[in-house]
Amino acid sequence: MLITKKIEIDMGHRVPNHQSKCKNLHGHRYVIEVGVDGKIITETGSPAEGMVIDFGDLKEAMMNIIDKNFDHSFTLYQKDEFSTLFEELKMKGQKINFVPFIPTAENLAKHWFELLRPKLSERKILIKFVRVWETPTSTATYEG
Repeated sequence: MLITKKIEIDMGHRVPNHQSKCKNLHGHRYVIEVGVDGKIITETGSPAEGMVIDFGDLKEAMMNIIDKNFDHSFTLYQKDEFSTLFEELKMKGQKINFVPFIPTAENLAKHWFELLRPKLSERKILIKFVRVWETPTSTATYEG
């Protein structure tokens, strides 16, 4: 059975090699949808009887891994020419994430999938995909 949960975060980034305006510092209201697969729990009397995973538990994993670390932050490729400027901002208390990839929607979907997979597998839940809306009409989906 496949179930999904969405959360939203606000995050800035830039795409340094972009030939248009995305090379500039900017931000998005990202919507992140996670799809998980598992068997419906049939244990009589279990608090999760009839569920694959409690939606609240899935949301908690997403909030602890994605929201806590990326919401209201700026995410920058660690080899970006501006990284030294952002290191200084980070030292002054700004929430900056340096990642080993250009922070496109595609790469973020893959990254968040890889961060969530171990947490969900502890509960014997198989993560199927992470879908990232960068805008209301543009998505990237990573399927593991």
